[in-house]
Amino acid sequence: MVAGTALLAWPVLEFLAFLTSPPSATHDPAVFREHPDLVQVSGLLFLWATLALVPVVLGLAHLLRRRAPMAGNIGAALGLLGAGHALTLFTTDFYDLALAQTLPDAQAEAVTARAGELWGFLYGMLLPGFLTHIGLFVLLVGLLTVRIVPWWVPVTALVGTLTPFLTQDRAPAVQALGALFHLLAYGWVALRVLRASDSAWRAGLTAPPASPV
Repeated sequence: MVAGTALLAWPVLEFLAFLTSPPSATHDPAVFREHPDLVQVSGLLFLWATLALVPVVLGLAHLLRRRAPMAGNIGAALGLLGAGHALTLFTTDFYDLALAQTLPDAQAEAVTARAGELWGFLYGMLLPGFLTHIGLFVLLVGLLTVRIVPWWVPVTALVGTLTPFLTQDRAPAVQALGALFHLLAYGWVALRVLRASDSAWRAGLTAPPASPV
């Protein structure tokens, strides 16, 4: 139940987080200062979405533990490591908001730029956060290999992951479309998990899915 609920909650929270983001492609101090409530609501939603990824990763890895344990272990390790680092990143929205509210724009931008150049932040926090996406994709490919999900699930999930990066210069509502692809892919898995019996869940859903695709 926890895994299935998280598989649904994560893309929903992700969608709401993008939808409530301030209308700017960057952490523009003027925009942050104009929309302080949106910054905080969006930051919290991104944080909660990332927290939901922990049971998502563990649930997907559980499905692979009998038929593809190596893929499950690798995917889980990467996914959890990435999620742990990603959780730290969304605190920066609150610091950037505080900077925008207390310093002139030029100084606020300089502080944010300097923080992004620090090797501890760049290599110890920012880049490792992307391991989440790699771990999730490894898990989905593993599920495809053992025929627990159809081919379109990892493809749709990948489209959902790439959409925000490919539309960084667009409105947050456009970036939010990626979460809808995630909802379609992970929601399909969620329904299988939630409908499974206790014995089927313990066995790892080894039966091929009944899908027309």
